[in-house]
Amino acid sequence: MLFSKKDYETVLMDFRFAEPDGFPAIQAYGEVDGQMYYCNAYYSIRTRDYAMWEDGRYQRIADSLRAASGRVRIEVVLIRKNGSPADFRIDTERLAKTLCAPDIRALELAGWGLFDSETEL
Repeated sequence: MLFSKKDYETVLMDFRFAEPDGFPAIQAYGEVDGQMYYCNAYYSIRTRDYAMWEDGRYQRIADSLRAASGRVRIEVVLIRKNGSPADFRIDTERLAKTLCAPDIRALELAGWGLFDSETEL
């Protein structure tokens, strides 16, 4: 089917935080339909919020993510095509509320990938 309907499902997943090349990255992972999935999201900082590198706000974001990693589950919106997960989104607004860290909204998605085996961030 060329134009199949996309379905959206919100799931709670564990996550890891890393800073490859000095930028924030989140790997949400969990079992969906009996299969493990790994949702890698790489972020940059929005241009208007570049000052957070110097004023300590970025460090607070990183500390919040590091502290919650492996302890808190986050919401991940799975995008299904033909019934199988095909893509995902991690909403930074929801993530900010979950971690009580409003500056997380300054993160801007720079790259992502959905995998069925563990990958390094």
